[in-house]
This record gives sequence, C-alpha cells and structure tokens, in this order.
Amino acid sequence: MELEHKVYFWHLKSLGYCNRQMRVWCKSKNLSWRDLIDNGIDAEYLLSIDDSEFSHKAIAFAEESGWAKDPISADCEDKNGGCI
Repeated sequence: MELEHKVYFWHLKSLGYCNRQMRVWCKSKNLSWRDLIDNGIDAEYLLSIDDSEFSHKAIAFAEESGWAKDPISADCEDKNGGCI
C-alpha cells in the first residue's frame, strides 16, 4: 500500500494555526473546511494552490511526522505558525 502524502488537520493545529483563519483560508481557496478536517489535503495539491510559507511549514511537519493521519506526540514549541 502506497503512503499518502497528506497534510491533516492535526498537523495544522500542532503548528498553532487557528480554526478561524483556517476557515477563511479554505474559503479563499474554494476548499471544504469539513473535508480538510475529515480527510486532510494532498501535499502536492496544497502547493499547487498555495505556495506560501504556511503550506511549506505544514508539509514539512506532515513529512516529519511520517505523514501520520492520526496525531502523534511531538514537540511543536518551535513550530508555532500562528494565524495564517
């Protein structure tokens, strides 16, 4: 089975991104907030719609966590991304 390279909601929360601004971001990119929460977003697709520092940080963290779908224990003190 091939590993999916997705950024999941928990990755974004672990980086310190707030729900309110992530909702605004989803709307600006014509993405479903519920789908992001339930299914995550493909890393390549994320970069294709948003090549910003936000996306690069999220993808780097998802990769560091082994692309895990479920939250894992991690020290995220230095990864605080704040609101986008």
